[in-house]
Amino acid sequence: MNELVSKCLQFYLTVEGVMIYWLRKIEFFKQYTNDPLSARITLFLVVMGGFALINELYITIQMSALQMDTWEQLNNTKLDEDFIRNHKFIHDDSYHATEWLDEKSGLIIEEFESREKFFAKPVHVAHIYVKCQVIDSETETPLLKNPITFHIEFSPEEFESEKRPEFGCTLRLLRSKLYHFFKDGDFFDNSKYADKPFTITKNVKIYNTMKELLPTNMDDIQLCFLKMETGSTITCEFIL
Repeated sequence: MNELVSKCLQFYLTVEGVMIYWLRKIEFFKQYTNDPLSARITLFLVVMGGFALINELYITIQMSALQMDTWEQLNNTKLDEDFIRNHKFIHDDSYHATEWLDEKSGLIIEEFESREKFFAKPVHVAHIYVKCQVIDSETETPLLKNPITFHIEFSPEEFESEKRPEFGCTLRLLRSKLYHFFKDGDFFDNSKYADKPFTITKNVKIYNTMKELLPTNMDDIQLCFLKMETGSTITCEFIL
């Protein structure tokens, strides 16, 4: 038994010596490896740091795969209102943090979802680009030579009242912003269409990144479920 321990120790010291030798070849580590004790401490920290880096890379790859699965599920399927409204990310509480009152301490305890379920959820849309064209309702021809591009940002205050605020704002908010940007602008006020009825439900048509028309009955659905991401470019038509 003692002989086995001796061989294992000798093997470890040999490997350690080789690793410290190569560590000293690196200019940055020279000042930390002159003394045998500091050299061993430095080697230990480097090895542990390497393991931590590998672990973080593994977690990152694993979580990225979960996010990719969610993206493919939401973006590569036909736009289905029932599918979105009944999605597990919305109705399954295990995908969301919960709060409960500890009667003994009087403290509110918050329990978070698992790491896998946290990363599986779609990320809310923080800002988006919208290319807008004006369409003549009678001739169905575009009236702008170059579409207007709006860069729209969403603040947390605009979706904090949603049932699941972590999923961001709804299509209704986006439609409302586009309506007011155009309706209150100079183009509409100075055009021959200014006296025509222009409503948010009938005259503002929004298309997602897959060029699918988003009907008004989906206005209460949050954008991240409608094939949009932060920084995406979508299109809109103002019908006059």
